[in-house]
Amino acid sequence: MRSRFAIEGHPIHPMLVPLAIGLFVWTLIADFVYLATDKDQTWYDISFWTGIGATFMGLMAAVPGFADYFSMAVYSKARGIATAHMIINLTTVGIFVAAAILMADDGAVTGQRLTAVLALHAVGVIILAISGWLGGEMVFRHHLGVIADSQELEQAEYDRHKVEVGR
Repeated sequence: MRSRFAIEGHPIHPMLVPLAIGLFVWTLIADFVYLATDKDQTWYDISFWTGIGATFMGLMAAVPGFADYFSMAVYSKARGIATAHMIINLTTVGIFVAAAILMADDGAVTGQRLTAVLALHAVGVIILAISGWLGGEMVFRHHLGVIADSQELEQAEYDRHKVEVGR
């Protein structure tokens, strides 16, 4: 089923997602480098600002993701997967916001707050990987956001999903 929120047929959501994922993962890597460099402040700052960028890009990717969810996914048999994908992604964003709050004004350079930030970033990246797997399930198994080879195949796919969910 084709996304209605696309540029030249290519869905916008998956165009933005890799930027967010890269920033989320890089935030965690910067945490480890911070620890490995005997707490070099530069890496703390990189982790903080990359986490802010990841949060921003995650929310930017969520906008067309919400649009696809409400215009396409809820009308498919993958709606449960889509709902879990959305909740996990919003949870990841929330986790990184909490970590940024702890890190603000160098509030987590050492001690328990640093441990909490590392745990939050690690959990955020782990659940993001789960969400990515769910996103792949929607695309590769349920063909959401995929352009069919022909208009007839696309209509048949839409009709099949419509019948399966009883709409």
